[in-house]
Amino acid sequence: MGRYPASARGVKPVLSLVAPLALAALPFVVACAAPGVRPAAYRMRPDSVRIGDLRGPFDGRVVDADSGLPIAGAQVQVSWTVVAGRVLPAPVAARELVTVSDATGRYSVSGLALPSHGVLADVRLLIFKRGYVAWRSDRRFDDFGARTDFTQTGHEVRLERWHSDVSHVRHLRYVGGGPLLVELTRWETCDAAAELAGRGACGEASPTVPRSARAVAFDAAALLGANDVRELTGQPGDFTVGELGGEPTSARYDSVHLRDSARSEQHDVAARIWLLGPGEAQAHYARLLGELPGVKETNELGDRSLRATSAAGDVLAVGFLDGRAGWVVLVQCGSARCATHEIALKLAARIRERLPALPDAPPVLP
Repeated sequence: MGRYPASARGVKPVLSLVAPLALAALPFVVACAAPGVRPAAYRMRPDSVRIGDLRGPFDGRVVDADSGLPIAGAQVQVSWTVVAGRVLPAPVAARELVTVSDATGRYSVSGLALPSHGVLADVRLLIFKRGYVAWRSDRRFDDFGARTDFTQTGHEVRLERWHSDVSHVRHLRYVGGGPLLVELTRWETCDAAAELAGRGACGEASPTVPRSARAVAFDAAALLGANDVRELTGQPGDFTVGELGGEPTSARYDSVHLRDSARSEQHDVAARIWLLGPGEAQAHYARLLGELPGVKETNELGDRSLRATSAAGDVLAVGFLDGRAGWVVLVQCGSARCATHEIALKLAARIRERLPALPDAPPVLP
C-alpha cells in the first residue's frame, strides 16, 4: 500500500526493515556483555533466547542448501574488530582465525581473549567454498540486508550452489578483502573484470552493452551515504546499508538502500542510478515519467527532473536526467524523513555533485 507499481522498470519502493529488534530490547542483553565487549546481535544457540558472546567460541555445520549433504573443506574465517575512543570510537586492532569444515561439514573456532585495551565491538564469520556462493554471519547475499538467524553455536550454514546468474562483481563486494580472501577468490576476478567491462566471461564482447558504459564501474553507496542523509535531512539515524531488489547490479546500474535501524521504513532513503548512454537514458527517463505515481516534471536539476509521490503519500521521489552523459537517477525518501520534495531534491543534488568524480565516468554537463 502506498508503493510504486511493479510495472515501473527498475523502480521499487523503499523496502521495509528486515531486522527484528526484539532481541535487542531484552533486559538482560547488557548484563550478558562482559566489560570490554559490546553486546552481540545474535543468540547463543538456535533453541535459546540467550544472547551470544562476541568473543566466541563458535561452532556449526556447513551443508549444501539443495541436498542437505555436508560440505567438507569449506574455509571458515572469523574476524574480530576492536575499537577505542569515547566520542568517536575508531578501529584500533583486528584479529582473525581460520579453519575448515571437516568430513561431516562441522567447524569449530576457539574464542578470543579480552583485548588488553579498547572494546571488542564486532565479529564476522565468512564461509567460502569454491562452487558455492559465500556466506556471512552478518549479511545476506541476496540483498545485503542484515542477517537475523545466525547463532553462535549449533548453526547450520546452508551454502547455495554457484549459478550463471550470480554477479561476480557483487560476490567479490560481498566477500570483502584480506590476503586469504583475495587468494580464494582469484578464480573469479577475471570474470568480474569482464562483467564491469561489458564483456562475456573473460572474453567475448557483449553487443547489448553500450560502449559508453563498458569501462565504467560505480558504487551507489559512495554517492549517497548515511552522513549525507543525516546532514541534508536534519535528522539523526543509525543506518544499515544494502541494495534494492528488482534489478541486478551491473556496469550500467547500481542502487543503495539506507535503512533506519531503529525507526519505521518512512525514515528510509534509497537511490537507483543508471548509466545508459544518451539515447537509452532519454528513453528510460521518459518511462519513469509515464509509470511513476503522482509524477510531475519540474526541471529543477540536470537536463530534466521530476517529482513523484506514492498513492498513500508515504514515499516521496525525485528523479533527474543528465542526457548527454547518460545518467538517470531516482531518489526515494520516506515521508517521515523527507517531509517535502525539497529535502529529497537535496539528496538528489548531492548525488549529482559526485557523479563527475567517478573513475572513467563521462563528464556531467552543468
